[in-house]
Amino acid sequence: MKYLLLTVSIFSALFAKAQNVSFAHSNDAYRFRVAGDAIENDSIWDDPSSEWDISLLTKRLNFPFYAEGFNLDTFLVEDGYITNADGSFAIGNFSDLVDKGSGGMTGAKSPISLHRIGTAPNRVVIVQWANHGFYGDLDLRGQCTDSGHMQLWIYETGNKIEMKFGNSYIRNFSSTMADYTLMGYYTTDGLSYTGMSLEGNPANPTSSTDVTNSTGLVGYPSAGKVYSWVFGRGVGTRKLGLHNPGFWFANGCIYFKEQGYNDYAMMDMSGKLIKQGKANSGMEIANGIAPGVYMLRSGNTPNQQLLKVVVE
Repeated sequence: MKYLLLTVSIFSALFAKAQNVSFAHSNDAYRFRVAGDAIENDSIWDDPSSEWDISLLTKRLNFPFYAEGFNLDTFLVEDGYITNADGSFAIGNFSDLVDKGSGGMTGAKSPISLHRIGTAPNRVVIVQWANHGFYGDLDLRGQCTDSGHMQLWIYETGNKIEMKFGNSYIRNFSSTMADYTLMGYYTTDGLSYTGMSLEGNPANPTSSTDVTNSTGLVGYPSAGKVYSWVFGRGVGTRKLGLHNPGFWFANGCIYFKEQGYNDYAMMDMSGKLIKQGKANSGMEIANGIAPGVYMLRSGNTPNQQLLKVVVE
């Protein structure tokens, strides 16, 4: 029996899953989006989710989307990237973007907005970071003089996510970006990271699955550059309606954020108890369980949490 689940702590397992993800780059005129749903337009932001009401930054696609097995139906907007509800999957620009109002400027300068276009089954959700600054520039000069424009497009059809870049002004890339910038996606179990990062020339990048040792891009993408990822469907653990759960399930093993032994219970979709007990992080608990869909419950926290998992 095999478990159709992604192990983010084992590189060889990631490499096999990465074959279900294709990357491409192209060029297309950048189109600035107006109106839309304002996420941040009147506050100076740095790390948004640590500074503002998280409910304002949590958005819904309103269509199913799985990337590396992780559900993106509910996602959190961060400084240049988005994550799924529990932070175990993220994709976008990890250059540490900031509001250009940072550093003593008057008021917010870099609105973040969400835009919905199209109708089912061809809907698209767009997150736009307009006129953003870079933390490296702020840290170096005490204010944000460099800037850029970026969008993240999430497609209902094709299971595709695109990064699109507009005009940017970076006076000295090596100082603002500390010689390179990271773009791509990652998955994490809270201890280790796997995924894909882009490296080399931003006009013609290569992709690497060694995200913890990535050399990154040696320049910033020019206006009109588009990076695209297409994710294989139906791969991995499906996580539904959760925010920051205290555990994961991968390759038949249960992983906890908390150290020590933790209570767990596994039930079928009718609610029948299949297995229960205490497990340490990384312990095999699904051995001998028939293929199917199950609910997995973590029990020794004040608020019990559930994962919907698929065993194949």
